[in-house]
Amino acid sequence: MDTVTLETGVVLGAQRVGEGPTVLLNGGLGMPSMVWDICGLVDSLVGAGFSVITYHARGLAPSAAPPAPYSIADLADDAAGLLDHFDVQTATVVGFSMGCYTTQMMLRTRPELVRAAVLFAGLQPSPIGALVGEMELALIEQIGEIPRAVLVFEQLMTTLHTTLLQDPDTVAGWRDALTGSDGGWASPEGFTGQLTASYEWIKAGEPTAEQLARIDIPTLVLAFEHDLFFPPTQNKATSQLIPGSQFAQIDGAGHGGLFTGPGDSVRRITEFCARQH
Repeated sequence: MDTVTLETGVVLGAQRVGEGPTVLLNGGLGMPSMVWDICGLVDSLVGAGFSVITYHARGLAPSAAPPAPYSIADLADDAAGLLDHFDVQTATVVGFSMGCYTTQMMLRTRPELVRAAVLFAGLQPSPIGALVGEMELALIEQIGEIPRAVLVFEQLMTTLHTTLLQDPDTVAGWRDALTGSDGGWASPEGFTGQLTASYEWIKAGEPTAEQLARIDIPTLVLAFEHDLFFPPTQNKATSQLIPGSQFAQIDGAGHGGLFTGPGDSVRRITEFCARQH
């Protein structure tokens, strides 16, 4: 992954592969771009004739971590600036989790750049997401950090679905992996910044029905069956506020489904992108 400097001065780690119409992948909070490779989406899109841009949002190394807090508008400006950097006039944009917030904000601030959108596991946040964000920010304010054991427990409970959480070997493996990782943050400012952006979006009551009704491009909404942060029932109902949108549930996974089993989501996204061209 190379680093690029946007016109705003923000430095992002980014990569572009493949030839053809562009697909931009907006990742979730703290999500490294390799997740898109692990689930097979990059290879699938490149194989279907697309050019794919992946990147690390500000705060996640090798991207720089400007002083916190960040806003979703900041993250959307960075994503749009990345398309400008690569001289992309229009792209299909795929957002996962918090990346859905970024994608929706791009539609408000730089709509000419987005020809179609995929909002994956991130359209309608649940109260669980707000509670987790509030807890984490309160811990940072009170003791200056989130204890590693708290982070590991929270990530286990929200990433894995119930069946996996009942398997001792699976839990032990994920616990060890999460405990041994520093999260890849460029600095503590990066984590606090992204977390604040996510929490403020939810706290503001986003996405609003008024804004969703204004989306006038082809939109695919996907939700994992056992997602505590973005439950499929809520996401299906919210997707109906987007004119002409399509909705699909991906069975057998929680919020961490891109790691544990993406189901047919890669095929669905690739076929959706192909239909737009």
